[in-house]
Amino acid sequence: MFTNFKIDQANTFAGVAFLACQPKTAFKSTVQETTKEGVPRWEVQVVASFKTPFGTLQNEVLKIGVAAHKDPGHGLMPYTPIALGQFEVGVMEKTKKNPDTGEERVIGLQVWYRAAGLQPLTSAKAA
Repeated sequence: MFTNFKIDQANTFAGVAFLACQPKTAFKSTVQETTKEGVPRWEVQVVASFKTPFGTLQNEVLKIGVAAHKDPGHGLMPYTPIALGQFEVGVMEKTKKNPDTGEERVIGLQVWYRAAGLQPLTSAKAA
């Protein structure tokens, strides 16, 4: 079972800043992964700040998958505030099969993030 949830960035995070972008490669490989359509996959790292239920800020580094023909982080400096297009989180059960019975059991969850792209946020200059 897996489920995807759309994330309202403005109402979820106090801010999101770009950290880095690199090609997403398969485990122990140097070859960049692609979608079924042949679009290269990228791993974008961001720092996301959000308010805890106690009113304090907490920061998390998120690795977000983006499919794009060109590096989505090209030209962005680290810590540039960004907006993520069509940002979503996915949750999938991790299962393990019993070799004797063939029965699968849930042993945890896998969480991933994905976005259609990213754009730098520009701030208005003070008059």
